[in-house]
Amino acid sequence: MSDRAWPQRVPWRRALLVPTLLRAGLRAFRDRGGAWDRYWRGIRQTGPDGEVLWDGDSAEERGWTVGLARRAMESTLPVVDVGCGNGRYTRALAPWFTAAVGVDVSAEAVARAERETRAALEAPLRTSAAPGEAGAARGASSAPPRVSFRVLDMTVAGAGARLRAEVGSANVFVRGLFHTLDAAQRGRLAESCRALIGERGALLLVETDFPGSALAYLELLGARGGDYPAPLLRCLEAGLPPPARFGARELALHFPEASWEHVESGSAELCSAAMRPGQTSTRIPAFFAVVRPRQRRRSP
Repeated sequence: MSDRAWPQRVPWRRALLVPTLLRAGLRAFRDRGGAWDRYWRGIRQTGPDGEVLWDGDSAEERGWTVGLARRAMESTLPVVDVGCGNGRYTRALAPWFTAAVGVDVSAEAVARAERETRAALEAPLRTSAAPGEAGAARGASSAPPRVSFRVLDMTVAGAGARLRAEVGSANVFVRGLFHTLDAAQRGRLAESCRALIGERGALLLVETDFPGSALAYLELLGARGGDYPAPLLRCLEAGLPPPARFGARELALHFPEASWEHVESGSAELCSAAMRPGQTSTRIPAFFAVVRPRQRRRSP
């Protein structure tokens, strides 16, 4: 049912979403790290039928992401997964680079990423690759991937430079983080990425870019009046920052072409977990970009 078909009903239906949003706002943590710790502390299950909204564990999306990363990034450098969450993409990227480092502002997220990584390494090898990943699996290094995780807020000034001092120049991957940050945080994260990338690395970002209103976005994710699906309600109750869109306009603002080479960009999709039992993943409109810092000219 489109909004255009029922113009008089839409405002009333969406208005029912507001009380839950207001209550969630009153419970919101002012400390960003605290909110994310609160969120991850309550998670019992991840994956397509789990409780983490953005963790759809889509083989199609993962295969597309790995393919793009391999094409755009220097394989002789490590890759840093910023805002790694439970580490799903850190693990997916690890076989193709010298090392993979997942960083997150939440200690609870890092602990979960370490647990899931240990479980993945201890699990018996699968006899066949998942759909969409068979091609990617061929040619990957057979050696155990070097994966590590650490608590780090990359929106803090100087964080990228400090991490570079430890791991050297690196590629950077960001999935679904910029769109949760305010303008100042986005600017500091961009600077941290620049410091970490150095002269040889690249940044691949994939971000939510929903074109409608915030209430329309909630409806896309399955909210109906006062009834919110559990994965979405968990985000609200934990006081996570409300999402905004991050597309071509935001890329130009925070990664201006005078300072960044825009290698590739376009439309994409992020796959959510199932919002309700028995449902399939929701495909969320997204935007991707590959950028590299332009080398600053040295004074004579």
